[in-house]
Amino acid sequence: MRVPCNAVWGMRVRGRENVPTQGPVLFISNHQSFFDPMCNGAAAADRQFTIIAKKGLFRGPFGWIIKSLGAKPISLNGGDGESLRISIDELQAGRCVCMYPEGARTFDGTVQPFRRGVLLLIRKAKPQIVPIGIAGSYSAWPRPRMLPRFGGKIRVTVGAAFDGNAIAAMPPEEALKVLEDSVRAQYAEALAWRGSPEISL
Repeated sequence: MRVPCNAVWGMRVRGRENVPTQGPVLFISNHQSFFDPMCNGAAAADRQFTIIAKKGLFRGPFGWIIKSLGAKPISLNGGDGESLRISIDELQAGRCVCMYPEGARTFDGTVQPFRRGVLLLIRKAKPQIVPIGIAGSYSAWPRPRMLPRFGGKIRVTVGAAFDGNAIAAMPPEEALKVLEDSVRAQYAEALAWRGSPEISL
């Protein structure tokens, strides 16, 4: 997806060298729009990842795209438990998972508070953790719009990996703050690189 995203939305990625070349990796990212799996896929370099999505999204061209990017469907009834089980299995097998700890797309482009489910995943699998910041995908396709805009600038930054064992050993509130701060820092860097604020409708 890197080529069409570069051509249509001017996407650029910085920091791919921070992605570990082997071992289990948990990518954590802010969640601005339906474009984010494509942005994260471009940022992950050669590390294919699994991403969990609701079964209803696996329809038509968009469903084909997210499936090709490693998405796995869960039923609405499966919820967090099913998502967690799949993610733990992937990480324990030495593969990669991408997660949006905010839990849903932002309504205003900003990073929302992280939910605690990501901590359980880290404690179970203890992967390397790579924070990713995305700026501009909200402007391209904000949550209230039915269809995306064409053009604009999307910037993605990849931060240095840190050890899941260290996060797992922290008190929950401290660990969640470290994770959230790392993604907020990447988003701020991506937004500054973009050089213009997010726009909505």
